[in-house]
Amino acid sequence: MNKKMSKITIILFVMVLTGCTGSKNIQDLTYIVSIGLDYDEEKDEYTAYVQGLNFANVAKQEGARPTEPIPTYIGSAKGKTLNMAVSKLYKLSRPPLFFGHTETLVLSRNLIQYKFKEVLEDVGRNRSLRPSLELFTTDMNMEEVFSVKGLFDYPPVYTVLLTEEHSEYIQNDVESTSLMHFLRTYYEPMGTALIPNVRIDDHSWTAKEKIPALYLDGYSVFQNATLKGKISEKDSMIVDWLLNKKNAYNYPLYKGDELLSTFKLSASKPKVKYNKEEFGFPKFTVEIGVEAELLEKIRDVPYKELQSTLQQSLEDKIEKVYNKGLQEQMDLLNVGEKWFRLHPKEFNELEKKNAFYLTENSLEQLKVKVKIIHFNAYRYNKKQY
Repeated sequence: MNKKMSKITIILFVMVLTGCTGSKNIQDLTYIVSIGLDYDEEKDEYTAYVQGLNFANVAKQEGARPTEPIPTYIGSAKGKTLNMAVSKLYKLSRPPLFFGHTETLVLSRNLIQYKFKEVLEDVGRNRSLRPSLELFTTDMNMEEVFSVKGLFDYPPVYTVLLTEEHSEYIQNDVESTSLMHFLRTYYEPMGTALIPNVRIDDHSWTAKEKIPALYLDGYSVFQNATLKGKISEKDSMIVDWLLNKKNAYNYPLYKGDELLSTFKLSASKPKVKYNKEEFGFPKFTVEIGVEAELLEKIRDVPYKELQSTLQQSLEDKIEKVYNKGLQEQMDLLNVGEKWFRLHPKEFNELEKKNAFYLTENSLEQLKVKVKIIHFNAYRYNKKQY
């Protein structure tokens, strides 16, 4: 009798576990994978955009791909607050919206200029959104950005907004950033916080007509929780290459107007040595170790000359990017973050001056040490080493 009761109990327990009470089928939801936010300062009004995919967009297809392109659905609504705008979309959406798989948040240039801090607080309070959201800015039309698909008519999950290539090896590109990582640097009193800017390229790919593609064309830069501006794609690649150890950088080496060779470069994290402050402002030297792989040899140059020319070229390039940031009160080498932790008293005194902590005399020396580790079958006389 006991054995019989045990069997009945097990059967009932399994039935409870396998029940689907309150759950929905996967095809009965509208999956929101990206959210876009814009702000109109004249009307004091927000616009919320959502990028919705159905099951056919995200599921693995068995066998041949469907012959008909699968549409991408983009919803938008306006409101005096973000919640009011999104609430309108809830009323107009069947199957209902599901934000559990949202991966990307795209903010317009107007919004980060006028309402950025308020939006960060609203997003942080929203339990439906994860802090691992990828964060982007754009100065383009949000609907057009969300309408771009991957190549060969693949759905938008194959664009830079939704792929996860940032977590792997990066080459000749800028890295995306998560909301959580951005906030860690955004509220620091020194150092920069960066958000990549996304744009549409409609010149590189064609198939009887122009095929648009999304790419990252630079960083929006924040210093001391304030938007300082944007840096170009080329300058952003230098910054990311220096600060992100996963990044590699293809670098053409010129002497004057003559192209000598091309390299693939990887850099160690810059070593910053802080020297005695001048009137309370930090002073420092920077040393960067670079490993170079020779990709193309255009001109026959002796090894030592090639090495020294590459070192000088990189020093000039990095210092130029640093000085561009200095003009806009941006710490693009991120030297201030460590300084204020090591020098709390000096930092408190500097904070009273209410001035940017870097001056034209802050960087005393920039030294790049290059080691060419691979020549790709190009021959060099080892005696010249």
